[in-house]
Order: sequence, then C-alpha cells, then structure tokens
Amino acid sequence: MFRRTKLFTTASALAAAALVVGACSGGGGGGGGAALPQPKPQPTPTATPALQGTMNVASGGTFPNVNYAPAANAAVVFSCGCSPQAGSGNTDGAGYFVLPQTSNATPSGTYTIVPGRNYVIIATTGSKAEAWTLEFAGSQPARDLVLNSSAPSTASGASDVYTAAATLYVYFASPGGSATAYDGWNFNTVEAWTAQLRNAPNAAETTLLRDIMQAQQSGATLYPIKPPWNASQTTNPTLYSDLQAVQSSGDSALPTPCPGGESGCTGTPSP
Repeated sequence: MFRRTKLFTTASALAAAALVVGACSGGGGGGGGAALPQPKPQPTPTATPALQGTMNVASGGTFPNVNYAPAANAAVVFSCGCSPQAGSGNTDGAGYFVLPQTSNATPSGTYTIVPGRNYVIIATTGSKAEAWTLEFAGSQPARDLVLNSSAPSTASGASDVYTAAATLYVYFASPGGSATAYDGWNFNTVEAWTAQLRNAPNAAETTLLRDIMQAQQSGATLYPIKPPWNASQTTNPTLYSDLQAVQSSGDSALPTPCPGGESGCTGTPSP
C-alpha cells in the first residue's frame, strides 16, 4: 500500500523479545480534561521497524474532565488482525512501550511487525484497566503514526479515552473473516475521527467515551467482542451496545473500512 508519511514523538526502549520469523503479514464538544503524562523524548531513530508509544488509563474525574495515570508495567498485546495471533510486550513504569519487529506471539509462536500495516495495541495493567490505541507501523520508528497527533502537546501521541473509542470502533467494525482486518482502514480517517471525538462528539459518541472512562476507572475490560487470539477473553456488553449506537448515529466523519479491504484504500500514509 502506498501511504504518505508523518513523524511522531516516540518512547524509550524496553527489552526486545526473542527473534524468530512471525505470523502476521496482513496489513482517524467537549474534549477537555486533565493533562496526560508527558511523553518521553524521541529516541535516536533506527532502521528496524518497531511500534512505540505511551499508554494511559482514566483514573478519576468526570467526563470530559478526565484524570489519567500511566498504564504502568502493563502486559501489551498487538495485532493487525490478519491472523488469529497477537504479538506481546510490556510497558514500563511510566506507561511507555517499544514493541520490536519480532516478538513472542499469543496464543503461541512468534509475531512480526510489517511496515505499512495498522496495529491495534492493548495494554492491561495489574488492576485490569485497559488502554487501547491504533498505530501505523513505519519502516522505522520515527515514521510510525499514532492517534492523538493533533491533540494538545501534553496528550500528543498518548493513549486516552479518545484513542480507546476510535480503536474499539475499528476493532468492532472490522469485517469478520477479513484477511487484513484492522489494516483495511485508512489510518488518516481514523485519526481525523479521533480529533472530532475530542472536539465535538455526538450524543452516542459521548456515551461511549464516558463508559470507556468508567470501565478504565473500575478495571473492567473494554473488549466488546472476543479477539481471534483469545477465545476465553471476557467482554463488555455495555461497550458493545455503545458501539452499535455509534455505528448508526449518523456521524458523517465516522471512518469505514476501505472498499475491498487494504487494496481499496486511497490517500493512506506511506511507511
């Protein structure tokens, strides 16, 4: 897929997982609230593809004035949805992560990041709070694209309830049985919708954002449906209903999968 490029502020590196060839080859009125933890300085770019970022969860407040805490020392899974596997990793004590090109996969095997793909990234803390975001994998970390790139500087590139809402929608609305799943979306349109959720959500979207905040605060799962990589995952029926309502809410900015999957995308970023 040919895509245009944008830089993003990345995080400090964690330990890399074992190197083996991997499985996944498939492969947008009221946004106030407390400032997110500051992202770390951008590390020196390398030529090796990797996903990097900052994960936060709602820890208090009343929407839209949300307080955040780092998703510290959290277990991370990530997938383009193109196989029944997910890669794995961890955040550090400040919620920062680096996911190397090849990592251990769940439920088994190894997993390889493919530049040019979209990846759903989920961090689960020890208290079971989940942070969700979507990231576009560049050919090197400095070329990765993250949601919230247009947010205030203290939130730029970091996960929050807005990235969770946008990512959950991509996860929920991806065509069943698709060979490219989450990669069958134009990252730019998902990023644009994330900005709209921050600035002017409609009623259905506001309900979704509020319920995400409450779920993160209480340590409830955000998964609306079971993922292909974990048949025993519990789900959140409230968020499932919220996402259905968002889907039928008539928001003209709501992103949709590219017609025909990845090959039908136009105006997408380049790795």
